[in-house]
Amino acid sequence: MRYFLYIILTVIMMPSCVVDQADLSRYIGSRVENVEEARDLDIVYTDSSRVVFKLKSPLLRRIYEPRSVREEFPEGIEVTFYDHSETPRSWLTSDFAIRDQANRLITVQKNVLLRNDLNEKLEGPELIWDEKAREIYTDRFVKITRADGSIVYSYGFKSNERFTRYELNAVSGDMNVRQFEKSRKKQPGKAE
Repeated sequence: MRYFLYIILTVIMMPSCVVDQADLSRYIGSRVENVEEARDLDIVYTDSSRVVFKLKSPLLRRIYEPRSVREEFPEGIEVTFYDHSETPRSWLTSDFAIRDQANRLITVQKNVLLRNDLNEKLEGPELIWDEKAREIYTDRFVKITRADGSIVYSYGFKSNERFTRYELNAVSGDMNVRQFEKSRKKQPGKAE
């Protein structure tokens, strides 16, 4: 009799433990994101106790994915690069940036402006900053305004972080002819 009662109770309780398929569907469709947010960032990156760069941003959104971590700066970034004597030498700003943490690559987009202490500036839609190689590059269109006022256009650009040495691809632009003539006259061995 006990055995029979035990079987009946088990059969009666089994349906109450089963979850209806319709109840599961609401959990399967929703995606829980692993996201961290930080506001008003001021990051100082040092190497051998020397400041290499400072990064400021109003918002950082760190997104944890199954095999990577992605950091987004949806409200833009401002970066100041320093030389070995910790003097600011170049500045990078943009309205949006995304960082691939594993590869240490930052892609800056929208109103990208790179300036240096020689009064040169680069404008373009996108630059890629390779933190490991300490280079900034793009294969997109860029406009460089030099200190003398001349403008150079290029499809493709590669530079050191301080924007003091750079290479251009497919170059075109305006040249300050007066400046060119002055520099030509100053060269030794040239007749005036």
